[in-house]
Amino acid sequence: MGDIKDNNLKDDNVKNILIKSGKVIDPVKGTESVSDIYIKDGIILEIREKIDISGNDNTITINADGYAISPGFVDMHVHLREPGFEDEETIESGTLAAVKGGITGVACMPNTRPAIDNQSAVRYILEKSKNMPCSVFPVAAMTAGLKGISITEMGLLVEAGAVAFSDDGNSVEDSKLMYEIMRYSRQFDIPLILHEEDNFMSKGGLAHEGYYSTVLGLEGISSLSDDLMIARDIMLAAKSKARIHITHLSTKNSVKMIKRAKEEGVNITCDVTPHHLFFNDSCLKTFNTSFKVKPPIRSEEDRQALIEGIKEGVIDAIASDHAPHLDTEKNTTFKLASFGTTGLETLFSAVFSKLCIKEKISLPALIKLISPSPAAILGIDAGRIEPGKVACITIIDTGAEEVIKKESFISKSKNSAFIGQKLKGKIVCTISKGKIAYRDKCIKERVIS
Repeated sequence: MGDIKDNNLKDDNVKNILIKSGKVIDPVKGTESVSDIYIKDGIILEIREKIDISGNDNTITINADGYAISPGFVDMHVHLREPGFEDEETIESGTLAAVKGGITGVACMPNTRPAIDNQSAVRYILEKSKNMPCSVFPVAAMTAGLKGISITEMGLLVEAGAVAFSDDGNSVEDSKLMYEIMRYSRQFDIPLILHEEDNFMSKGGLAHEGYYSTVLGLEGISSLSDDLMIARDIMLAAKSKARIHITHLSTKNSVKMIKRAKEEGVNITCDVTPHHLFFNDSCLKTFNTSFKVKPPIRSEEDRQALIEGIKEGVIDAIASDHAPHLDTEKNTTFKLASFGTTGLETLFSAVFSKLCIKEKISLPALIKLISPSPAAILGIDAGRIEPGKVACITIIDTGAEEVIKKESFISKSKNSAFIGQKLKGKIVCTISKGKIAYRDKCIKERVIS
């Protein structure tokens, strides 16, 4: 396992970093080029084929020959659990897990206790995360206490620093209220991140309603649970002209509806999780509670439709929906177990293994989905490696392969659906906020200075 706590390869006096001979990915242009990158005082100073800074004692040099150099990843759907559920995760442990996964920016969901539904809560997140390894962007609640009854003071929340609104974990069942939320949100030009679940359809459900739920005796959750709400909110968005973002897509019909909505000019984006791209509902055969998630992991037909949605450009981003839970919440019967799986540390390797290695999607195309695209949706300055910008860079060994083990996780909770999977693509170094925030042990052998 890599070294998480140390921000530098030598000591705290190191201010400059030279990355040599890495394959630099430009996900916006879709290009790759072997270049050096010089970072001075945390800022990218220059990028070109050969940079010589010999004699500079305040610089470390990393030989990145054979490695891919990517803009730091942005995970736009993360549950950091703080405040209120610090036994599952904290802002500190979550951001440490993030940089291990190559992630330099996370958007944290508001379903904490208390909920992030007022200015003080937003400011708490920003203040608490100020000195953490990666940037944290608060997503504020759409309704007070996430109860779906009254709209929050959106203007004050944006003023405090919220980058989006969501009642994640809850759908707003009241259609009139949802319409008013959309109309109100237009003033602020930030997205509504929508968890789409018809609770009357999903009530009591444990897994995707299909062959496996039937033979295993698990109460099913119909695809209609997602599709009905997505259809409703597309219609409301078309009428209100609001910016909506549908999170964690899971169904074939949802891809079709969003594709059509985009063609008709609805201001809509969407994301999908690695676990919905990687698995189908046959995983339920083991009764492994790490596969108990919402929305549920669905059929192979749905999974293939999600991959086609990526290839066709319908799906805009990939997000982990990192949902940490204690062993006591997961090490129980499937019926009693909590919904959710962790995902920060396996975000890249899971989708690289599935999309690049198996589906032959290009690495720049994948990086776009986990860096500049989510950054653009959230309206944050991230996702590019350019002179003048604070260095947020991820160094990847695309040839590495490892079996994911429970003991390797930095997150306080270990409920990962990917434990036991052999995945390709390993994060070997993460530079976040201009400093080295994570390094794998192999990087020590590549320091030239």
